[in-house]
Amino acid sequence: MKLPFWFVLLVCLSPALSSKASSPVVDFLSDHCLDCHSDGESSEAGLDLESVSWDLGDPKSFSLWASVLDRVASGEMPPVSESQPTADQRSEFVTVLKSRLIQHNLDRQIKNGRTVLRRLNRDEYERTVQDLLGITTPLAELLPRETPLGGFDTVAGGLRFSALHMNHYLAAANVALDQAIDLTVEPKWVNERFDYTKQEGILKNIEADKSIVRLLDDAAVMFSDASYINRIHGLNIDRSGMYRIRARARGFQTDRPVTLSLHAGNWNKASTRVLTFADVPPDESSEVEVIARLEHNEYVYPAPKGLNIDEQGHGVWHYGGEAYEAEGIAVEWIEVEGPLVESWPPPSVKNLVGDVPIEKLEHHRWVNPRTIAYELRPDDPKYSLEQTIRRFANRAFRRPVSDDDISIYLEMANAALEEGDSFESSLRMGLRGILTSPRFLTMQENTGKLDDHALACRLSYFLTSTMPDDELRELADEGRLSDPEVLRAQTQRLMDDPRSDVFVQRFTDQWLDLQRIDATSPDKMLYPEFTDLLQLCMVGETRAFFRELLQHDLSVLNFVDSDFAMLNKIIAGHYEIDGVEGQDFVRTRLPDGSLRGGVLTQASVLKVTANGTVTSPVARGAFVLTRLLNSPPSPPPPGVGSIEPDTRGATTVREQLAKHSVDMTCARCHAAIDPPGFALENFDVIGGYRERYRSTGDGERVTDKKLNGRMIWQYKYGLPVDSGGTTSDGTEFRDVKEFKEWLLSDPDRIASAIAAQLLTYATGTPIELADRERVDEIVARSRDSQFGLRTIVHEIVQSKIFQTK
Repeated sequence: MKLPFWFVLLVCLSPALSSKASSPVVDFLSDHCLDCHSDGESSEAGLDLESVSWDLGDPKSFSLWASVLDRVASGEMPPVSESQPTADQRSEFVTVLKSRLIQHNLDRQIKNGRTVLRRLNRDEYERTVQDLLGITTPLAELLPRETPLGGFDTVAGGLRFSALHMNHYLAAANVALDQAIDLTVEPKWVNERFDYTKQEGILKNIEADKSIVRLLDDAAVMFSDASYINRIHGLNIDRSGMYRIRARARGFQTDRPVTLSLHAGNWNKASTRVLTFADVPPDESSEVEVIARLEHNEYVYPAPKGLNIDEQGHGVWHYGGEAYEAEGIAVEWIEVEGPLVESWPPPSVKNLVGDVPIEKLEHHRWVNPRTIAYELRPDDPKYSLEQTIRRFANRAFRRPVSDDDISIYLEMANAALEEGDSFESSLRMGLRGILTSPRFLTMQENTGKLDDHALACRLSYFLTSTMPDDELRELADEGRLSDPEVLRAQTQRLMDDPRSDVFVQRFTDQWLDLQRIDATSPDKMLYPEFTDLLQLCMVGETRAFFRELLQHDLSVLNFVDSDFAMLNKIIAGHYEIDGVEGQDFVRTRLPDGSLRGGVLTQASVLKVTANGTVTSPVARGAFVLTRLLNSPPSPPPPGVGSIEPDTRGATTVREQLAKHSVDMTCARCHAAIDPPGFALENFDVIGGYRERYRSTGDGERVTDKKLNGRMIWQYKYGLPVDSGGTTSDGTEFRDVKEFKEWLLSDPDRIASAIAAQLLTYATGTPIELADRERVDEIVARSRDSQFGLRTIVHEIVQSKIFQTK
């Protein structure tokens, strides 16, 4: 027999509440919810409350009841079209249901901790192994990609173990140990200056029927980025490693600085990457230098970027290099030096084995696929194995180790030694075991308050994505790190450390979804101004903006709107802001009345929330709700398709979305989703400002601007943009500036949302119902600093939620 819904609910609530106390929940649901949500599959939005379990141990059931609580508390439910409860009825319902849910949540946290067992994600693994072994070898790509939860790859729920993972960890450990214990023949050192007046590719092109370069007495002038011509011939990268690359160049036939970029390419992978880029002045030689990792057999080439073409709209291909009169870059030479190591064998060997003697072999040995030229020859192999493995495990496990902790790894190494393996091979056996052990791959945290070593790990992986450094480790060993003042000083130190750039990069890229910047390729006809360098600068601007707020403890409300931006010449040109020179990102005051300011109007965010052809108010609106307000919308009902882009200019996106306002199933969610998206409609898919849509069909010719000195023929001006709308609470806005003012009318909500995102990233668990009061406390303690970003980070680290599993 199926028991009545009200009876089941009363029984389930009774452990914590009396029947009298729980009756407001039953009465409220019966009076205001069940008419629409109690008819199986035909229930409103597919939600049948009579069939929902009240087993709060079931994550799905708990999540659903928490969602019911939030929607009733916010006034979203019951919908305005239905009869409304009194304020007292709503308050009683919220109080009773919230109390029960929070108590269950707290009981589970006390028993099991907030965070389940969390392993290192692949970026953390790479950085930890690199620091542990003193190598620079890329390792992340050797491991399976993560499945981010809550927007972050630090969340434990998405970091599972499998046999596939273990196979990849074994392979990665072998690669890492090969690089750390490199006893091979000393690499061929490169320390050469390549004169560009004598480069093979340049000279061959000069002899062609229509050359696209020009040869001067001291330089080769380049007008294009053709790598097959511009690359350095004669450069042989025999060994992967860090190299210093220096180029000397000047602007040619120009009165303005021009941009020189240095690239590395790989013929086998058919790929290239930017190593660095910088402006060089006109008619005055200057040097550009970068230290970067080059892989075996990669090639290097220089390329000009963003050059204007001639007044007739023709490029160098039309005239040939000798006759061409537009801008170019004169490259005199490029120097390459490396691999940059202090000695050979590399210092990583000595750092690992300590005083174990390293002897050079009279005759090299071939150990597939390497030629061995050196050998480790300890006086007492077993003693040296124990000392090396103990020292390594102590660092790898990020806390002191006992004899029992290392016994299994010593047994593996000694067994190999007794079977006749070399000291090096035996040592590798033990080290490989450590690098693939759960104690290395996971965070060692016990339920309750974190001990000092676990706290050191949580702080270090939060702000540097790697193992604790010597200072943190020493404080943890002494039991002093948990002292509030010591912990605050260490937090400050790590935020000031250059290694925190990885926190800026990883948090910003995941919070704002910037890792998807490559996911779409803007239509070349609609957006011919888009370049790979512009995309690099988009991401660079956003990271620089986050860094500026963190460095100077500026308010997180600047993420919504600010009177400044972090610009370089390329981004400033894209935003049509004058007066910015050079490729370094500098704090720039925005013109009065500018719609820029904050992250919502930054090109990186605008690109990742579009599809490359048209903008999507739905995608952008959902982004604002999820990333900036920490209030993600419900997923769309099954069978709801996406909007087909209309590049012919016949209809606007707003017109295509109009059906949401008449379909009540859609309208309730889209009342919150669409307004932020409409507010951003003045910005196209690459973040450029617009007052009219672009069209490849109907429209007017573009006559008011040029692209690289040439009239624009690729697209036309289409229908006008309407960026106005009405927020979910009925507030009208005309553009994004007024919408941002509406967002800022509730500063606590913005600060809470950003604190929640930071806490999720830092602790490896999304914010739960029982955590909300603790988030509110963090925000309250940051209010005197106007919600300064650095202050919020400090308060997060000082909080109970951060210092508890």
